[in-house]
Amino acid sequence: MLSFDEILAQTPAIELLRGVLGSGRVPHALLFHGPEGVGKATTAETFGAALVCTNNRDGACGSCACCSLIAAGNHPDFLRVGRLTRKEIEKKERSRLTTQDPDAAEGDLGSQILVDQIRSLTSIVGLRPRQGRRRIFIVDPADRMNREAQNSLLKTLEEPPDHSALILVSSRPHLLLPTVRSRCFAVGFSAMRTGELTELLQKRGMARPEAAARAALSAGSLGGAIALDLDARQERRQEVLEMLETLAEGPGAIERLSTMASSLAGKDEATLTDGLDLAQGLLRDAAYSVAVDAPDKLIHADLAEALRRLGRRLGAQRAATLMSSVERLRGDLRFNTNRTLIAEALLAAVAGGPVP
Repeated sequence: MLSFDEILAQTPAIELLRGVLGSGRVPHALLFHGPEGVGKATTAETFGAALVCTNNRDGACGSCACCSLIAAGNHPDFLRVGRLTRKEIEKKERSRLTTQDPDAAEGDLGSQILVDQIRSLTSIVGLRPRQGRRRIFIVDPADRMNREAQNSLLKTLEEPPDHSALILVSSRPHLLLPTVRSRCFAVGFSAMRTGELTELLQKRGMARPEAAARAALSAGSLGGAIALDLDARQERRQEVLEMLETLAEGPGAIERLSTMASSLAGKDEATLTDGLDLAQGLLRDAAYSVAVDAPDKLIHADLAEALRRLGRRLGAQRAATLMSSVERLRGDLRFNTNRTLIAEALLAAVAGGPVP
């Protein structure tokens, strides 16, 4: 079990949470939000363990019976809610598979956290702790709750029990209902800067060229940088960049739009999400390289010249607008919108069409 001291590059969030623990006034619901892979879930586990631990009020002690049970994954007062696996859905929700979760059969996990999972949570959230100081419920990724599930959670958020705390973990908090967000104490997490992450990887024994490449391609996530298939990621980034460059030249390339959209959409949601993440980062850098001449501030600094050309073709304002639209398109995935249509909407906008 990690301590707060071992969570990297999230000092403001950790200081805030330590202050909450020290005050003894713990919010009944917290929303940990920020980019993918920057430590939100790890911090949720660490903070939740501190709330359950019977020995330490500044963090989990790591050695008491409660901490041992949490580390083993079977503490009765420390519960996690996430997307079900395909086998779990087929076993428990077979009759609802096609109506509630039509994408579930495409991968190992279903696309949504279902309302029945949240109803199970709310049915026990009012029970008193069996062993720890509080009952902790971690919902991750919270933005995968479908609308019905979020509405089911509202009553608990409005009338929370004194001895329970909910921690919602989200990389896309805008996909949560405003009524859900407004009832949570928000704790923000940020991506590591490319230079900072490069240095950290070097300290772990990685050569600088590889560290810089991994830092640029991992969107500020240490875990992502270490686990990255570097060659495959570089190849995918180049593919997405070439799409953007070609379409930014104007409507002449529109005849290739369908082929490009199929490539960007890929075989599953994860492939499209990855492509959208890359497109967003490249468009961000394109806008930044035109508006501010500071190559060292770019995420993909090794592509500075190509990104400057892309930014000049699109213009800083349009590139920034396209970058913002990617987040909205990611939200459409949540409602099982056709992947190719999402890819086409973005690429058509790059070619001069309306911004989605």
